[in-house]
Amino acid sequence: MNESTASKWIKVLPGLLFMFVIALLAMGTKTLGGEWAGLEGWIKTNSKFLGDVLKINHVIIVIIIGMVIRNTIGIPSWAQAGVKTSRIFIKMGVILLGSLYSLAELATLGSTSILLIATFMFSTIIFTMWLGKKYNMDPGSAACLAAGAGVCGVSAIVAVAPAVKARGEDIAYSIATILSFGIVCLFTFPILGHLMGLTPEQFGMWAGTGILNSGQVLAAALAFDPGTADVPSISLKVGEIYNLTRVVFLPLVVLLITILYARMSDDKTVETAASAGKTFFSKFPLFVLGFIATVTLTSFGAFGPTHPVSPDLKAFRDIYSWFFSIGLTGLGLQISFAEMRKAGGTPLVIGSVAGFLKAALSLVVVLWLF
Repeated sequence: MNESTASKWIKVLPGLLFMFVIALLAMGTKTLGGEWAGLEGWIKTNSKFLGDVLKINHVIIVIIIGMVIRNTIGIPSWAQAGVKTSRIFIKMGVILLGSLYSLAELATLGSTSILLIATFMFSTIIFTMWLGKKYNMDPGSAACLAAGAGVCGVSAIVAVAPAVKARGEDIAYSIATILSFGIVCLFTFPILGHLMGLTPEQFGMWAGTGILNSGQVLAAALAFDPGTADVPSISLKVGEIYNLTRVVFLPLVVLLITILYARMSDDKTVETAASAGKTFFSKFPLFVLGFIATVTLTSFGAFGPTHPVSPDLKAFRDIYSWFFSIGLTGLGLQISFAEMRKAGGTPLVIGSVAGFLKAALSLVVVLWLF
């Protein structure tokens, strides 16, 4: 290990421990061989309303703790570098999540998700771009907002921004809008899902289609149905397939938005479709390939039998639970109300309208078809 690598680890380690302690506070020590049930267990024991009605679990707890810290005392300077690595834990968790699937299940869920995701994704993009033009929104800003609302939130905005020559403030407004709407969805979707009596499969489809940001899809699915090592979360299993389907569609989205942007702006120097595609492929999320590799290995029995579940697969489920908890702690720590206030005005209104319609209509379709 060279000096620069060692110094990087030294910088991120305090933040990693900080997130781990918050996750441990929420989850307890049972998955680590201890007996303490954490704040989740305390809530379930002492508050029927929070535990049985609102179904508050460690996922919601770590996000709330993170949000409170960020918006009161702030992230300690010694923890900031580590907190920025939280997305890595979510991606590592998604890779291990592949151990829940077989290739046959992936094909079945994937084929079901493609039509639903494609319909809502492209219609949301076209609607958002049209609404932005109607209200004289800057074409670059409308394009970024359409990408975030239509596909997978922040990642889509970042991928599309170079192709549409978006300004820094366009990117900031779009990200703030998507995160603001997503925070509302994160807390309301699980509650509404329980009140409406949705099955875990239905909720996973709804969350994977209707929630705009990838991290918030994962958080909402786990909040609705946290699962265990023996009985994994079905809503997470279904919702993440729908979410990954959106990610896979991203190259086509970059091309579509580039074309729509060119028509809105009459910019003759806009990037070609080919160069826009290169912009995305240079940032292609490799964790999707890792997920598919884990599914393939699981299907061929590399980690032991799935019925009954092998010790290796149970260990994977415990590990990805911790990865998700640590990653979602970091998500909470990065939610700044001051930053989200930047979404004010036209972008917030247009983004909220598009997001609400997508969430409402996808619920209707899920209830109707499934």
